[in-house]
Amino acid sequence: MPYVNFKEENYKLDKQIKNRKENNKKIISQIKKDKTLLSGYSLNGEYSFKNTKKQMIGTQGVLKDEDFQVISDEDFICANFFNCKFQNIKFINCTFIGCNFKKCSFGGGGIIFENCTFVKSDSIKTPSLNVKDNLGCYFEDCYIYAQFKGSNISYSLFERCTFENTNFELSDLQAVIIIQSDLFKIVVSDCDFQNFKTQKCYMSDFEFDNKYMTTFDDKTFFDKLVERKKDRDEYEGFYMIYQNIAFQYEQNNLKSNFGEYYFLGKKAEHKTLDFLPKIKSYLYWFSCGYGERPLYSIYFSFFIIFLFTALFLLVGIDIEGDVIQYSNLKMIEGLSFGEFLKHLLRAFSLSTSLFSGVGDELCEPTIQSVILADIEMIFGVIVMGLGIGTLTRKIVR
Repeated sequence: MPYVNFKEENYKLDKQIKNRKENNKKIISQIKKDKTLLSGYSLNGEYSFKNTKKQMIGTQGVLKDEDFQVISDEDFICANFFNCKFQNIKFINCTFIGCNFKKCSFGGGGIIFENCTFVKSDSIKTPSLNVKDNLGCYFEDCYIYAQFKGSNISYSLFERCTFENTNFELSDLQAVIIIQSDLFKIVVSDCDFQNFKTQKCYMSDFEFDNKYMTTFDDKTFFDKLVERKKDRDEYEGFYMIYQNIAFQYEQNNLKSNFGEYYFLGKKAEHKTLDFLPKIKSYLYWFSCGYGERPLYSIYFSFFIIFLFTALFLLVGIDIEGDVIQYSNLKMIEGLSFGEFLKHLLRAFSLSTSLFSGVGDELCEPTIQSVILADIEMIFGVIVMGLGIGTLTRKIVR
């Protein structure tokens, strides 16, 4: 069985998304009713507690980052932005609390968020000891071309967004959820991805460029990638993405999670192979699930045993001195069901004995089927070795 149950994880994630939206809505409503619940923030910002629609914020055109407009030490509290354009801005030490961005574009020459905060963790109610609100920001149907540097994006929710040429560097993405979004050319460097989750996303060029390490935990979840083009280039990209994710799990000593995404990567790679390598890949896949599915070895063993059972009946076996060969049509004329069942059980017994290497006293191959017996014994040694190795690796993990 796979270690990551994608169906169960998505079911739990749907509930988590619903609860987060309700939690954000409730807390924002309380803050708007009583602004004194917030302390330590500037509540008189230009956009705080306002609905801003179809506005250009920043400088038009495509500028170099050194020419960006700088906005520093500003607080954006419960601000709603609808169909707005953010262009060529560098936000420094800014705070976004309970903000909603709908159909907004963060484009132009890009947006830089440096040492910014998108979450309010402490509770607005008393007693607040050991109580957290975790009020994050919500991005819906947005285009994001940005750099997040040293920022805290925890508990943010991105739904149906498009990320392009976006970098996350030394940032906290704990409990971030990205749903039904497109991610193109994403680079992650030394970030916190604990409890980070994606669902039904399309990815192209998603990589980790760490000087130290991006942290995962057992709650970090990447859903299976959405397929679109279904061509060689797409599957090659999926293979690299799954392998990058698998490597990060391995770096964080989450070996079982590593194995699951390694398996998905090998399945994606399989679709890019030429004829002969694909045959080899099929055997590796079906025999042990690329070293990650011990049960596959059992299924494959039964397949081989039943296959050779049929071959022995066709080519010939010796049952207590009687040669049975179903390729001889005269032999099967008038054959009763009871006799057929007896032959089948004897052939199955021989096939099982040869596969396991123990032999059978009542039944043996004929001269014509000796080569089949040799081939099955070789298969048995290889498949049992693969199965035991795969199972041992899983147990050790």
